[in-house]
Amino acid sequence: MTIRRSIKHDNRLCWGQTLETVRFNEIDQWGIAWHGHYFAWFEAGRMELMNRFGLSPGQLVELGFIAPIISLTCEYIHPAGCGDQILIRTTAIKPEIAALIFKSEIRRNHDNLLLACCEATQVVMTKDRKMIYHLKGELQRRVEKLLAFCCG
Repeated sequence: MTIRRSIKHDNRLCWGQTLETVRFNEIDQWGIAWHGHYFAWFEAGRMELMNRFGLSPGQLVELGFIAPIISLTCEYIHPAGCGDQILIRTTAIKPEIAALIFKSEIRRNHDNLLLACCEATQVVMTKDRKMIYHLKGELQRRVEKLLAFCCG
């Protein structure tokens, strides 16, 4: 459940932010957030940022492209508990290839404690799954706006 969205500038990057609350159904028998839910929270942050720049999955398809994830890493640092408000921060970094690279972190909202961090790489392909090596046209324009926002 998304409560608040905002923008945060930090360390020369601009981060999109989404605030959520850890629900009872997201904790395990030890009373901490199950590790798999972090990926859903990272996805929520990434989608919020992509939507802001016309890069949602549906919008990519309308432009003739798809962007499957080819790499996803996560480092768990501290656990989240039931009722914790978590801040999902997401930014994009400039790729070397026709791809979208996102860095995300989840922080406990009341004390800003870093709980987990993630990096996701999505390769851009045509709808018929052919690799492209350079972005062009409307897709390039939208990705450049995203990168200008995130990287300054």
